Amino acid sequence: SLGVARVAVYRRLRVAILSTGDELVEPGEEAGPGRIYNSNRFTLQGQLTAWGFEAVDLGMVPDEPGAVRAAMLHAAQEADVIITTGGVSVGEEDHVKNVVADLGRLELWRIAIRPGKPFAYGRVGDKPFIGLPGNPVSVLVTLLVVARPYLFACQGVTDTALHAVQHIAAFAREAGTREDYLRVR
Repeated sequence: SLGVARVAVYRRLRVAILSTGDELVEPGEEAGPGRIYNSNRFTLQGQLTAWGFEAVDLGMVPDEPGAVRAAMLHAAQEADVIITTGGVSVGEEDHVKNVVADLGRLELWRIAIRPGKPFAYGRVGDKPFIGLPGNPVSVLVTLLVVARPYLFACQGVTDTALHAVQHIAAFAREAGTREDYLRVR
């Protein structure tokens, strides 16, 4: 209706999702002692799809360096961006950040927010990598606050900021150096 014959567009971003951790089980399976349901998988799929990205679910990866390495190489072939949950903290079985450093480079590790401090960013080969924490609340916060603006910028969106809603809290805020993201209703 405007008489424009050609427009610049971006191909929909393909985002690989990998969940890491021996403790993860899928809904419908029995979660015995020391096991938790993989809720992060569905949070990521739902949000990425709602935002218009193509979510490429590559499943769960055990806490083994070789398995993490193979999964990362596969993800780099399948998608434009790789997002993992878990494996980027300081535990003995947190192998993701070391594998990323080996396969490309780790450019950022840990950010000053709560929840979500164990966040990682880097590259697996030439593909951007975003390592979210494993805790479901931390995943949602870092996905919204850090990953979302990055992903939208990759699609050419210039206004990627979240818009704050300010309200007076009925409690005293703890002093600290990290930015806090609190659940409210």
